[in-house]
Amino acid sequence: MLSAAVFMMACDKDENGSKTVDFAGSYNGYTLASCNYFQNMISADETVVLTKNTDGTASVSFTSATWGEFTITDAQASVSGDICSLSGSGQTQMGMGGSTSAYDCTFTAEIKSQTDARMEFSIPAVMGGMTLTFQTGDAPADLLLAGTYEGYTDADCAMFQNRYTDDENVKLTANGDGSVKVVFESALWGTFTVESATATKEGEEYVFTGSGSVAMGMGGGPATDYNFTVSGSTNAAKDDYSIVFKVPAVMGGLTVTLLPGTAPATEE
Repeated sequence: MLSAAVFMMACDKDENGSKTVDFAGSYNGYTLASCNYFQNMISADETVVLTKNTDGTASVSFTSATWGEFTITDAQASVSGDICSLSGSGQTQMGMGGSTSAYDCTFTAEIKSQTDARMEFSIPAVMGGMTLTFQTGDAPADLLLAGTYEGYTDADCAMFQNRYTDDENVKLTANGDGSVKVVFESALWGTFTVESATATKEGEEYVFTGSGSVAMGMGGGPATDYNFTVSGSTNAAKDDYSIVFKVPAVMGGLTVTLLPGTAPATEE
């Protein structure tokens, strides 16, 4: 019975049949942050807590490891059809380097249920005007995967093992259709490009797969195009990842793996 109550529609009726607003609860999802300096910077695993006050207004509490602490004490609630709407204003504590400041913010929300809600926090005085959009559910895989992954590569083939190279990076760009563009430019291995790699979420990991061709040459000779595949996985924080490029027709099967950090020390 308790579980059923938690997932009831956010709008209900009282004993007289008139509509009331029942929005209280914890909402789990992700945020997209936009301002004058960037667009749609995504943060996964965010939670907004709504509490119903005795006068029917809403108290809003949102603490983000990335964006700070937001508090709205008396957002007004209304209902239209199957949508509960909230609007109000409050403050947020935001800062950098351990120092925070208070900024005014506004808040709006449209809620159908605890698993179907969209909320917006607006902070006019931060970065030329910042907007945080919160959406329930899992973060879209292509948006979360987007970014530059920096680390070292470990290359293996039939001729050698564990050839390490520091200061390598792979750039992923969201295409907006559930896929990502993958670019790996390496002074040693060449340029690998996949225009549309499939992006999905599997358990707690975000993964992508794709294929393309890369031009490679040896000994200063002319380059030849070789087919390759790429597969990658990362956690939501993007600090634990592996991106693997496989070129079957090169050196008995070449595998180049990008990993975070710096290459392990090797014996001379």
